[in-house]
Amino acid sequence: MNEAVNAVADAGEAKPVNSSEVELIINKHVIAASGVGLVPVPLIDLVGVGAIQLRMIRKLADAYGVDHSDSRVRSVLMALVGGSVPAFGALPLFSLAQSLPVVGWTVGASAASILSGASTYAVGHIMRRHFEAGGNFEDFKASEVRESFDNLVEKGKSVVKNVGRKSRSKADFEAGAAEA
Repeated sequence: MNEAVNAVADAGEAKPVNSSEVELIINKHVIAASGVGLVPVPLIDLVGVGAIQLRMIRKLADAYGVDHSDSRVRSVLMALVGGSVPAFGALPLFSLAQSLPVVGWTVGASAASILSGASTYAVGHIMRRHFEAGGNFEDFKASEVRESFDNLVEKGKSVVKNVGRKSRSKADFEAGAAEA
């Protein structure tokens, strides 16, 4: 088992963090967000992905022993995702495209699914890096991770696309995520 101990302050003590557990948290939420991206009801997918990302951030904070409140987690997520207009400006359009018969649903759902999973991948890895560096919700600055976030969204698109390929195993998916 790959164990990592990070100096995350929790009442003055470092909390041991299992990096495999952290990767599993991120991977499960990426898959869930990709699935929600397939929901054929316009804008419902957006709400679902947001809820999945909030839950993932809470679970990551718990894994690293970082105190959190719902309002602070929401603020961090909105600052991170809301600032990425190029990547997420199209997501509502993909969501609405799903309401078009056959072609609209196929194209819109596919694109929304990939972008939903990719954004969740990026959020998870940005928060993992922040917590591993000893950060918390009070010192998180989305503007400082914007470029990394955008790069992780692009990497996440590749990871999500590869999840659906039958030739790609679960171990390959986890290995690709671990490289982030």
